[in-house]
Amino acid sequence: MNNNDLLSRLTALDAAPRTEPTADEIDREETLLRTILGDTGRPARSAGAVFRRPLVRRVTFTLASACAAGAAFTFVTGGLPDQGDNGPVSSAELVSWTGTPKALDTAEGKGSAAADQCLDLTAGQGTGTARISNADIRGDVASMVVTRSGDASYCLAGSDGTGFAMAISPVVKLPADGLDLDTYGARGSGDSEFNYVVGAVGADVQEVVVRDYGKTVRATVEDGRMTAWWPGGKPDGLLTGTFTITLKDGTSRTVPANSLMAH
Repeated sequence: MNNNDLLSRLTALDAAPRTEPTADEIDREETLLRTILGDTGRPARSAGAVFRRPLVRRVTFTLASACAAGAAFTFVTGGLPDQGDNGPVSSAELVSWTGTPKALDTAEGKGSAAADQCLDLTAGQGTGTARISNADIRGDVASMVVTRSGDASYCLAGSDGTGFAMAISPVVKLPADGLDLDTYGARGSGDSEFNYVVGAVGADVQEVVVRDYGKTVRATVEDGRMTAWWPGGKPDGLLTGTFTITLKDGTSRTVPANSLMAH
């Protein structure tokens, strides 16, 4: 059999059009690769999910271009596997959720315990001294950003020892009124399901309020970054509501979430 005959037969066997791999397929490939390499990515004292990079969609937005369709780019770097009915944060913890967070002092009490848990969960990400920002608590669940030598991670920590962490992008420089979605998605299922969104904001952005799937969520804004999460939501993690951005001068603008997501 010559090469042309072989090519013809292979082509006939693969008549279906090529499609892009799904997030689940990418995750299975990543899991297999990690198994082969003997590295699961799980921190030594992890109380929650395996630490892997999330499904990332990024688009930069400014209030001046709020009505323009402006997708920058979309890329996938793997994803956390579905955690089943239990989820990375327990349903008992999610029941305590509040739309407006409280600032969390990570130096003492409950804040210190949550910080220790997130430091454990992100132990394999970055080197050097860890810096914590965007620390808040909604009911019994704390969240924060942990940064080591420029490598940043978003972490949720429940008071019952549940939690998860994921790698996120460094803060990007934006126009003063800008908003940039770094990553968003969903974890868990059933009563243990929750949605999250992480992004960067410009220097004049004072407040971001997310309204999605019947929830009103006041994001935590600090050090050029915004973070928010809420129970329930869309199982696929897509955002279908609105973002209201308020600037330091009091002006605000509300835009649909789909105008901020990559197309």
